[in-house]
Amino acid sequence: MNSTSSGEPTRADSAAAEPGRAADSAAPDPVETTGHADQPEGLRERKKRERGQALRQAALELALENGYANVTIEDICERCGVSRRTFFNYFSSKEEALLGRADTVFDDEDQPDIEAFEAGGPSGRLLADLQHLLASVVRTRLNRREEMHQYHQLLKQDPSLMQVQMSRMGNNERLFREMIQRRLDGATTTSGAPATDENSAATSATKATSDDSGSGHCHDDGDGVSVSIRAEALAALAMMSIKATFMRLRKVEGDPAPVIEELFDELRDIFEEESA
Repeated sequence: MNSTSSGEPTRADSAAAEPGRAADSAAPDPVETTGHADQPEGLRERKKRERGQALRQAALELALENGYANVTIEDICERCGVSRRTFFNYFSSKEEALLGRADTVFDDEDQPDIEAFEAGGPSGRLLADLQHLLASVVRTRLNRREEMHQYHQLLKQDPSLMQVQMSRMGNNERLFREMIQRRLDGATTTSGAPATDENSAATSATKATSDDSGSGHCHDDGDGVSVSIRAEALAALAMMSIKATFMRLRKVEGDPAPVIEELFDELRDIFEEESA
């Protein structure tokens, strides 16, 4: 995703996808002129996130009020007081505004933690860093409990959206595999050896089923990306941990980090018992 001079994300295909967008972009949007070159980066990023959240919330409220099929992009823009150009800086369609981007399982708020994970951080220990990332991802969503409740109401109200969401969920694990593989590839490139982690349940599982070296590529992921068995195992662990954490915190509010840590510790114990 690229950025405008004001720091807002842009989509290269927005103009092609939406006739009239180029003409609309000729006039400055009043909301977008609030940024200044000397404005702190953190404040600009916060304003971007808040505007994207406002558009998403408007789409959700309008869909609940009038039915998803009856909501237009113009309705969403009018509710937020922005132009179509601003909308397409954030989302490519009203479906994406409601369900999130189809090409990622993560929110914009998760990006700093994703970048840190892929770069080998924050601790340099694979499973510990994966735990940290998963806790951050779950925490982001728990911070929007009311929005999540409204979202589930909408899925019940419109079965067609449920089908779309189910197909997207099948894509989530692939995205996790590719992200984890980038982390493994980076560690291999830096050290000349596969990434390791003490007490690694994923490594034990991999050795038990394959001679794969860990971060070595073993097959195509279905989207032209080669992934290892280790990346597959860790992605499956990530998806299971997120689901189990949400189920537990649905009943009792709390921080997701201890829940995920407990799940990982239990898996370590299981694999150590099996290998003893």
